[in-house]
Amino acid sequence: MLGLSLGETAETLDLAPVSVDGALQRARPALRDLLPDRRTREPAEREAALLSRYMAAGEALDPAAWGGLLADDVLLTTPPNPYWCRGRDAVLAFLRPSPAPASAAFPGHRRHLPARANGQPATGGYLRRPGTNVYRAQVLDVLRVEGDRIVEITSFEPHLFPAFGLPLRL
Repeated sequence: MLGLSLGETAETLDLAPVSVDGALQRARPALRDLLPDRRTREPAEREAALLSRYMAAGEALDPAAWGGLLADDVLLTTPPNPYWCRGRDAVLAFLRPSPAPASAAFPGHRRHLPARANGQPATGGYLRRPGTNVYRAQVLDVLRVEGDRIVEITSFEPHLFPAFGLPLRL
């Protein structure tokens, strides 16, 4: 479990630590077999450029820029919440821009910092609410990339930022 020690994970799952350790030892090779080979071959520069464009689109709230990065059948999930959607149009509807800064419904300005999670590109998204000067952690997006498109976005809650070397405030 993300960010928990072996003992904490065992307690959370109501298992003995030796059982959790055994499950982890069996799971690691099984997961390695399931991961696409391209994940290890994907050039770092291409991933970095894609992540940079993803972050810029998020900061600018630019749905056209986001759309150009997403695969047609992209999947968005939000663990531990049960929300998910599949397909570029559905994901863009979920990511739709918020109202303009002049609107009373404007939630605030956004910033992003790059990260890595499970060998994949990730970004910490921050929000600065109107009338404040602090950007607060909002969402950690982990991207699964195939070729030059994002095929999956897994969005985690902000309490996980420190586990990925990201601050909770900017």
